[in-house]
Amino acid sequence: MTKRSPTIDRAVRIELLRARAAIERESLAHNIIDTGHRLEPSSIIRGLLPRLASGGASRWALQAITLARRYPIVSSSLSTFLMRQGKRSKLLKIAGGAFVGWQLLKLWQRSRDDS
Repeated sequence: MTKRSPTIDRAVRIELLRARAAIERESLAHNIIDTGHRLEPSSIIRGLLPRLASGGASRWALQAITLARRYPIVSSSLSTFLMRQGKRSKLLKIAGGAFVGWQLLKLWQRSRDDS
């Protein structure tokens, strides 16, 4: 058997590292695109309302999101009205934050399970 030279070993190692880096970049790009799709309003609503995703509630929620995007003053006025209620305001903020955090945790765990 012939002995391989250290320069050839080094070149092979470098090429393997380059290939591994390219695969990791491709995987990262795929995961970023997948996360973007999962964070779209329609996907979030389907996750929040899985039983109602095919019914009218989902359609109503998507229309509400479209309205809020088109007319931001509506959502701003609604949130101001809801948050002006004193003691109830703190409770709503905490409940809303906990709910959003829980949903993000579910999305993150689902994305980890998929990969």
